Amino acid sequence: MKKSQSLKVTLLAGAAIAASIMPTLATAELYKTKCFACHQAEGAGIPSVFPPLAKSEWVNGPAENLIRIQLRGLMGEITVKGAKYNSAMPPNAAMTDEEIASVLTYVRSNFGNKADPITAQMVKKHRNEVGKPMLAAKDLIDPAKAKEEKKDQ
Repeated sequence: MKKSQSLKVTLLAGAAIAASIMPTLATAELYKTKCFACHQAEGAGIPSVFPPLAKSEWVNGPAENLIRIQLRGLMGEITVKGAKYNSAMPPNAAMTDEEIASVLTYVRSNFGNKADPITAQMVKKHRNEVGKPMLAAKDLIDPAKAKEEKKDQ
């Protein structure tokens, strides 16, 4: 192989690798921009103030909960990993469906979480909730009950 061909192959391979990791990097940046201040770099939250995302039953539970929280926000008491939190998360409805799907998928596949991805189509399904009052934990699907129902099926 000639030197110029070898360089082309190397450049193409490098471009392919870069393209494959760009969505992950972009999503990590989106997380840093939108979620980091409250939920921290490793998703640990701020004790007694903002709940953790890491290994959270809510993050690993029904995708619908996270989507609705992004679109409407969440206010009031919620129990996460056995600890009670009572603060507010403002809605992030200004993000596109793709951005919401991307950052929620990032959270659901990082910080010790192992949950299915969220698609832009799933977000779009709940877009009609934008502008409605903020949610409370009682408005969401209880992740423990959802886990039991899934186990029974």
